[in-house]
Order: sequence, then structure tokens, then C-alpha cells
Amino acid sequence: MAELLRYYLTYTFHSMTKYDYMAIGWILFLALLVMFLGAFVKRRGLSYFLLFLGLVLLFAGPPLIKVTMDAYIRAAAVHVTKVKSLRFSDTLIVEGDVTNRGRIDYSSCDLLLLVYRPDTPLKSWAAWLKPKMVRVTPLDTPLPIATTKPFQLIVDHFNTEKDFNVSVIARCYP
Repeated sequence: MAELLRYYLTYTFHSMTKYDYMAIGWILFLALLVMFLGAFVKRRGLSYFLLFLGLVLLFAGPPLIKVTMDAYIRAAAVHVTKVKSLRFSDTLIVEGDVTNRGRIDYSSCDLLLLVYRPDTPLKSWAAWLKPKMVRVTPLDTPLPIATTKPFQLIVDHFNTEKDFNVSVIARCYP
């Protein structure tokens, strides 16, 4: 979990563009403006509501803006075509394609491989948050708009289990 959090924070700070900074600045300005208005409104109920709304904007606004910008500007789709666990060696091979569906060209991408056990839907979600294995592999080739590049991830020292799920997430940098 710590590796996943460290990776996400590194990705967040490396992938920010001027549009991200403008959007986050605008949300922070709106949050402070709403809290300022809430401090000077005479009606107590409206004042509390505005202060609460300002705090929600202050803390939830920047992450939501980042997620929205990632989905719109830096969208990358991953299609896994083959997952094979070799029988006589502890190796996992994952093959697939990564497609740039965003609005900008990418100079590089990182492929995040998550291996977790399948269970009931709630346990599966918890297992995805704390996967059994996390691997980050850089894809150093540029990825222009609307192009697809193949990838192959090889994981050595993989404990062969009977049942596991594999997720591959692409995080791309402009």
C-alpha cells in the first residue's frame, strides 16, 4: 500500500500541467471566497452551510479536479490481451496494448501492474486497495494522440497461485 501511495503522489506532481494549476487555484479561490462570505452572513444556518461548503471545496476540490483532469486530458486506455503464468518457473507474463485517448501527446508512461485475489465484490475492492503485488514499469516510448503501443510485462519470482486477478493501469506524462 505504501508503494502504491508513493507512486500515486509521484505521478500527481510529475504530471501536472498549467491547466491543473489554474483549476486548483480557481477551486482554492472559490473555497476561500465562500468561507469569507460565510463569516459575514447574518443568518446562522446559511453561515454554517457556507463555511461547511468552503471546507469541502478546500479539501475535496483539488483531488476531484486532478481526477477530472486525468480523465479528460490524460486519458489512457489499457487492453490486456494475454496473462500467462509459466508452469515450470516463477514468472508471470502480461501482454497488451496502451492507447492514448487524451488531448495531449505523452512523452512517457508508467504501467502499474496490480496482482490481487478475486473474492466477493467488497473483498475484491479491499484486495485492489491492498494488492498482493505492485510493479511499476516505465514505457519510455512517446505516445502521440490516438495511437496504440504494445507492451509486455514480465514479473520474475511470482508465486504461482491457482486464482488471481491482474489489473494494469497506465499513468502518462506530457
